[in-house]
Amino acid sequence: MKAMTPGEKRAISDLTSSRDIEILVAHEPAEIDIVAFGLDANRKIADDRYTILFSNERSPEGALSYSKTDSATKLVIGLDRLPASIDRVTITATHDSLPLRSAQALSVQIGSAAHLDCKANLADEKALMLVDLYRHGGDWRIGAVVQGFSGGLADLVRHFGGEVEEAPAPSTAEPQALPSPSPAPVSLSKVDLRKNKVGVSLKKLGIENEQAEVSVIIDASGSMGHLYGDGTVQETVERIAPVALRLDHDGTMPTWFYASKCKRVEDLTANNLDGFVSRTCPSPGAKISSEPTSMKDIIDGSRRSTGASIGYGNDEPTVMNAILAQEPPHRTTPLLVIFITDGGITRSKAISEILQRASNRPIFWQFVGVGRANYGVLKKLDTLTGRIVDNAGFFSVDDLSQISDDELYDRILSEFPQWLKAARSHGILA
Repeated sequence: MKAMTPGEKRAISDLTSSRDIEILVAHEPAEIDIVAFGLDANRKIADDRYTILFSNERSPEGALSYSKTDSATKLVIGLDRLPASIDRVTITATHDSLPLRSAQALSVQIGSAAHLDCKANLADEKALMLVDLYRHGGDWRIGAVVQGFSGGLADLVRHFGGEVEEAPAPSTAEPQALPSPSPAPVSLSKVDLRKNKVGVSLKKLGIENEQAEVSVIIDASGSMGHLYGDGTVQETVERIAPVALRLDHDGTMPTWFYASKCKRVEDLTANNLDGFVSRTCPSPGAKISSEPTSMKDIIDGSRRSTGASIGYGNDEPTVMNAILAQEPPHRTTPLLVIFITDGGITRSKAISEILQRASNRPIFWQFVGVGRANYGVLKKLDTLTGRIVDNAGFFSVDDLSQISDDELYDRILSEFPQWLKAARSHGILA
């Protein structure tokens, strides 16, 4: 197998007689995203349907296709099936936050003929052009590029003349009839990427067409202090919000914080993710839903003139009952409650009784453990008796930041399909 070096160009016919070119990109970590851009003669995005990635796995006629495993992404390019408007296909690698030189592996294999190791030529790029396949003299050539952008995927999209969708501002204007739209701009903001990953998880679970309302409960007990201080809670909120944006038709997520008491704050949406935690519950013991003043406070950086603290303890039943108290008498859309806790569960019996009592309601409780503390009954949910259906799930991770978005969404949603099926078979859901 020939080793290619950055800057090298070869005729495809020198490497293979096949007209279906298989590009295998090996990458570690697994959450490095591989994207193929179909470009015109000006090296600009010709048609967004030819931007191939995890949320768009196939071009209209199948000339470009995508598949992924844990450590590699395969792209197949049918040269003779590409429309004349596609003059070039550029294969890229991106990561939201990791400079790609930190990757354990990043290489490209072209069929069984050539190999390109990208690791030795990387700096601080978070988005990298790996190889180009391009028309030349009536046929196709391949070039090893290995050049990129420190700003990540958004910079790549703009470089290719595309638009990066940002979260839209709310509008009160009356809708107007519009002509049939051209293909939408490439939607590659972080929120949109994560929303698409939620869609991939839903598709794997066979529930890609389901709709559900989603709420989130966040532990604000004293033991969570370091996770608030280092930004983990804010990052968790940003990672979980796309579940509601993908599942819920109105894209909102009712949000609660709890400790000794509980408080519902503003609903999470695509428009208010930035700084959400610092605005609503910046630390355990902080006064929630209050107004900052110019005076300083040693807990949260600004003294709050109104509002009240929810304390420092752990009282899961209080917030669970508060959610149930706000439930409509006849819910027709399932509710998924994502419950974030670092443990310290002391009221296992009361939690069990609530889950038993609520098992005839169209509500699924997904508990996510983010610490190493005592999880009590949460570790025994699968064997909890006295329920019409199993209406709760639990998983724990020592460090939520160490699992990929793909794994996070798979685990949050893994038991939801079984509950949907059981709830419908028992008449809990229509």
